[in-house]
Amino acid sequence: MKSLKLILVAGSLLVASIAPALHAQDGKMKGGDRMKMMSETLALTDAQKAQIKPILADEVAALKALKDDTATAEDAKRAKARDIRTAHAAKIRAVLTPEQQAKFDEMRPAGGSKKKKGE
Repeated sequence: MKSLKLILVAGSLLVASIAPALHAQDGKMKGGDRMKMMSETLALTDAQKAQIKPILADEVAALKALKDDTATAEDAKRAKARDIRTAHAAKIRAVLTPEQQAKFDEMRPAGGSKKKKGE
């Protein structure tokens, strides 16, 4: 009986540890997950969702095309990816109310990079 409980606990811990990896590839949020999170955090209206959805889709397509580009050096790709994200964030921000813009700005890491806790 003890071994069964131990196996169940170990299995639960294993599932809990790999679930985030299954949720998003490369630690990045999927487009639908990002839309859902933005919708909940910013309390988006249906009209705002309709405007933001194609912006997110275009961003994903542009980043994928950049990732698939084998002629561009990695450092140039990083700079271009940052430019793509910044441009699309500006488009999203334009759809938001001033209150939502403030929350949106808090959601985005300063300087385009996330700092780890304790740094």
